[in-house]
Amino acid sequence: MSRIPVLVFIYGSLIAFVWEIFQMPFFDPAGLTPQQQTMRCGIASLGDGLILLTAYGLARLNGGARWPWRRETAPFLVFFGFGLLVAVAVEIVATSLPQPSFLSWRYSSLMPTLPVVGLAVIPLAMWTIVPVLTLGLLRLGEKPGTQ
Repeated sequence: MSRIPVLVFIYGSLIAFVWEIFQMPFFDPAGLTPQQQTMRCGIASLGDGLILLTAYGLARLNGGARWPWRRETAPFLVFFGFGLLVAVAVEIVATSLPQPSFLSWRYSSLMPTLPVVGLAVIPLAMWTIVPVLTLGLLRLGEKPGTQ
């Protein structure tokens, strides 16, 4: 089995955890202690890693195992598009669920949102920045001809 999917999950989860922690002021803590907030960030970052792993797998179907090192557009569109699609769906569902719920959250007054649709900008930005950093680390650690 290739190491690449494992590295995508590990790198993606770790980068997402840092992002999740730094974006906490933009969410309403809903009475959670800092420890509970950190635990939620950890769980969310593992979910983010699974989303990245799934996105990598879908891109691999289109571009082969070594797509991150090639200059083909389609696998990159699949990789980034899937993450953004899931992010939008998760934000809509999570902000619609009643509070308090383990799977729900609300934004603080600091969260910038997109006009008309009301989607949060920071979680959407995450799904451009975290995948870019994940692929960057993957490319640094793996050479195109290695497994």
